[in-house]
Amino acid sequence: MTERSSRTRVIALLVVTTVLGVVLSAIGLVLLKLNPYEDSKDRNEITSRATDFAVAYNTYDVSNAADYQKRLKGLLTPKYDKEFVKVTDVIFKALESKSQKSGGAKVQATAVDTIDKDSAVAMVAVDAKITNTDNKAAVLRHFRWKVSFTKTNGTWLISDFESVAPRSAVATPSPSATPSEGSGE
Repeated sequence: MTERSSRTRVIALLVVTTVLGVVLSAIGLVLLKLNPYEDSKDRNEITSRATDFAVAYNTYDVSNAADYQKRLKGLLTPKYDKEFVKVTDVIFKALESKSQKSGGAKVQATAVDTIDKDSAVAMVAVDAKITNTDNKAAVLRHFRWKVSFTKTNGTWLISDFESVAPRSAVATPSPSATPSEGSGE
């Protein structure tokens, strides 16, 4: 093999590699532009609706269930709204004698956990003050919600939510300077 033919092969290989790289980059760019799903708008809407939900959910007076349910209706899927009305009717009835109220809801943080074209999950941290016949002075409570969304007719609606249990810190025992009995020392 001559020096000239090996140089020609190297140049040809470089040209083919470069062309292949350009073609693959162009294909990637076209696919990126053709992808109709842009999630930043959806993320903003989900964050906004999760915040609205957290404030509305944590602002109530058990003596007025109808107003509470009406305020939340527009945020929930029709199916979940029916379930929500049944549950709140029962809970509010049970709390009626305590005259429980919740207000002063302040959202501390909201974030989208997962998202695709028609479903999403958001996490919300909200603080609210609760009063009842046992506690006339408002008691500050910290709530954390995992809120599931479904895109229904172009609108993100809540299809489920659940409370997120707080993590509790557990102290790890520190080693003793003096060996304990049975330690083998």
